[in-house]
Amino acid sequence: MSFSRKHLLACCLALFTIAASPLLHADDEDKGISPLPPEQFLEALRQPLRADTWGEITGKLTCQRKGTANLTGQLRLRLTFTETSLHAQINLDDRNVYGFEQVHRLGEPITCALDLPEQETSPSLFDFGIQPEDLTFSFLYWNFLEELPRRAHRGLQCRVMRLADPKGTDTVTVSFSAEYGFPLQVSWFHLRESKPWRELEMKGAKRFSSGMWFVKEMILQGEDWKTRVIFNFADLKTIDGAN
Repeated sequence: MSFSRKHLLACCLALFTIAASPLLHADDEDKGISPLPPEQFLEALRQPLRADTWGEITGKLTCQRKGTANLTGQLRLRLTFTETSLHAQINLDDRNVYGFEQVHRLGEPITCALDLPEQETSPSLFDFGIQPEDLTFSFLYWNFLEELPRRAHRGLQCRVMRLADPKGTDTVTVSFSAEYGFPLQVSWFHLRESKPWRELEMKGAKRFSSGMWFVKEMILQGEDWKTRVIFNFADLKTIDGAN
């Protein structure tokens, strides 16, 4: 598996910017309330923040790859985000420091910029096999194709959407919590293939009073490798101090 430096992991940034929109709470089929149309559901997720926010997040990375020794790393993130942008400093093992910026204005293509360490040492973020959309959730901005039948994931009812990469290389199937809209499971497919080539799963989400979510564990895996990210601390506040 090859990794482009232009498509490096932005680390778990948007995992903490997905906010529960009041619109999403209108989905309650058991009470006879019709769910939002899929395009409106996605739009509510794509503009979660209503106040400038800062945060610090720490966690541990572990990568198991067939035929090689396991990789581990300590991750520390310092970030600020607004309704339309996200800025972060990503520190791996106090040796490699990355700068990252993502702009996601409504109705415009998402853009990302990455500053690499001057002297990157091994293991780098590339070695853990994660791409930016895994953790910045760039795939949420991909083109909507269709809504698939609902499914349960770990006991939670999910709306399932199929989205297409605007570059035409892949599609994803995303299972969202029907109640809160948080993505719980993602599968990537190459065009005209029915078997996913990589999958992402989020576990143990905690919601802050601001509406943002802190994910305790994330697992990304492919045919012969698996990367686990366990987050052990998050301090997220709006600029006015509310958490």
